[in-house]
Amino acid sequence: MRRTGKRKAAVLLLLSIVLLISGCFGNKPVPDELSGEGNGKLKVYYPYVEDFHIKYGQLFNSQYPDIEIEVIQSWDEGEGEPNELSPLEKLQRMIERQKPDVLVLNLDEYDQLSSMGKLYDLESAFKQEQFDLDGYAPGLIDMLRERGNGSLFGLAPTLRASFLYYNADMFKDMHIDPPVDKMPWKELFELAARFHNGRTDEDTSYGLMDNEASDVLRGVAAAMNLQLFDAEGKQVMLQSEGWKQAFQLTADAIRNKAVSVRPPQQDGEPGSRYILAMNKFVNGELPMIINDSSFAAHIGGSSKMNWGMVTAPIDPARVDESASTYATQIFAIAADSTNKRDAWELVKFMNGAAMAKVISRNGRSELPARTGYIPRGLERGAESIYMLKPAKHRANEPWKKNIPESFYEAYSSLVNEALQSVTDNEQSVDEALAELQQKAQVELELARRNR
Repeated sequence: MRRTGKRKAAVLLLLSIVLLISGCFGNKPVPDELSGEGNGKLKVYYPYVEDFHIKYGQLFNSQYPDIEIEVIQSWDEGEGEPNELSPLEKLQRMIERQKPDVLVLNLDEYDQLSSMGKLYDLESAFKQEQFDLDGYAPGLIDMLRERGNGSLFGLAPTLRASFLYYNADMFKDMHIDPPVDKMPWKELFELAARFHNGRTDEDTSYGLMDNEASDVLRGVAAAMNLQLFDAEGKQVMLQSEGWKQAFQLTADAIRNKAVSVRPPQQDGEPGSRYILAMNKFVNGELPMIINDSSFAAHIGGSSKMNWGMVTAPIDPARVDESASTYATQIFAIAADSTNKRDAWELVKFMNGAAMAKVISRNGRSELPARTGYIPRGLERGAESIYMLKPAKHRANEPWKKNIPESFYEAYSSLVNEALQSVTDNEQSVDEALAELQQKAQVELELARRNR
């Protein structure tokens, strides 16, 4: 009897050890919301129904034929929406009415909904299924967690980024060293000005071209993370040291013929001058141009030039970040979804390796967020593509809802006039900014009254 008791005790002890080891090293339980089977139906919020099916839906259905997807938009086209509602307010109303399971969001929407508790925390799902987060572009996951106040509420399968393309043959012919990664705007403008070199003939060349002076300033200001409004969006804030530097840098670039822009008094279709710039670059008549990843395919199919690409210009204070690198679409699960199991399958599939491979081959403006899938035609810029991290500053600020879209067109015209007055030495930068702030404030108040 004693031996039997000892034997039972030994068996129980061994079983306890096995259970303890299993508890330490085994998988944690699947969250209740993701356990079991889904109901086979998903409601997905996406702004454009047909676009979703073409880009994502058909591929998902080929792998998950038993899951039916209904794509919904942020408004009911039959009923319409009050004009006074902001895009985010319309989105919130849609969530209340339609109860989507999966939401495909931009950064502003992701910020807003995660802060309101409307999105499901995916951290436990990543750990349970050992989902690979290490293969993502540097800084992307950190940025999404930061915007989620430390939690990850969504994943982005794509990034959009701008790059500086250059004609290597033109640089060689002019005996000028080509651009390099992580150039500040000041250095880029100095490089671009060398192609003009004081020439006054009609065939004067420029290193860069853009639509208007305001477009140049916008790029410089974005890199420096300059804020145009106060926290509530009620006051235009231009008289700061940062804006002064950006304004001076832009005016000098135009005055020194580093960049060609359309004069304020000259009419033109929006974007037409930039289209001209793209054509000039492809034809070997422009040394440099800033564009997204899809431009590489355009060059490759239209030209035999010897071209290269480096990162877009950066702010010297943040050499590893870029305001022009950002997540375009973030897949998230609604916190109150009744079918989180199937919703997770969709989010997981859209952010997996197979989808990254597809994205790398479609020639669109987006890059795969996973770094192991360099799009065709971009191999020569492989080292630059994921070099810069998305800027970490929050995109969703309270002021945005107080700025009517109509303000920006009027503001751009005012900026063009102000920069022209500085380049023509009619005003100092301080004088131009002071006057611009006053005029812009008037336009802002007028736009808000007429909204």
